Amino acid sequence: MLERLFYKKRRFYDDDFDWDNYTSDSYARRIKNDIESEFITKVDPADVDIDFDAGRVRLKGASMHPNHQLLLDAVAYLQPASVHEVGCGGGDHVANINRLFPECAVSGGDRGLTQLEMATSRHPELYGKLGVQDITMPYSSHWPKAELVYSQAVIMHIHTAVSHLVALSNMFHCAKSHVLLIENTQCHNFVKDLTALRDAGHLPWQNMQLHIFERNGARGILASNQALDLPVLSSDAQLRKGLKPSQRRLKRSNDDSARGLYGFETP
Repeated sequence: MLERLFYKKRRFYDDDFDWDNYTSDSYARRIKNDIESEFITKVDPADVDIDFDAGRVRLKGASMHPNHQLLLDAVAYLQPASVHEVGCGGGDHVANINRLFPECAVSGGDRGLTQLEMATSRHPELYGKLGVQDITMPYSSHWPKAELVYSQAVIMHIHTAVSHLVALSNMFHCAKSHVLLIENTQCHNFVKDLTALRDAGHLPWQNMQLHIFERNGARGILASNQALDLPVLSSDAQLRKGLKPSQRRLKRSNDDSARGLYGFETP
């Protein structure tokens, strides 16, 4: 009991998850209780209309979590030939893209083997398309590359040393054209950090344009190697507009950003 209380206190200031204890059982309960009690997680193509011109996926007689819907809309908007999910968890997002956009090659990575086993159990068609990947490790040439690399509520949980900066840099090394971040935007200074990584040479792209991708109240950060017909994103304040400030998260974001030493500067 004391150990559990200590963990809860520690995670309040450090990290939102104890990844060693984030098992498939606990994740399955979270999906069932927190998400599937209100939203569908597995989309049937027969129940969907895709408007590629508008970049929207419309469901018939059902609703998805706004953040999950935002991801599908982004795929419809960008029409990438390939996608890769960082932190794919139970595999629902990869599976939905695979069903709705069969011409798009999909892959997903997660640091938890039990998560991947759960994903292939829920979606057998993903067998061979998912692999163990710790996005906070040094970049590996063995990792999948894709036109669009995305994360859904993953980077927001990383607060150890400069690990979130490493993770962001790695996502760009894996992405050929676009990076989509659907995260709690108060958990990190995403715009500030991405700009610093770009300016100091930590990203492989010659050009990076940040945009807001927003649909139905959900908001994501869409980075592209070329300008898109979307609102340009230039500050974290712009990204957080309309949100109730969390002073704890904002302080932690500033602390995380301050640990970064960028580029190479002589004294």
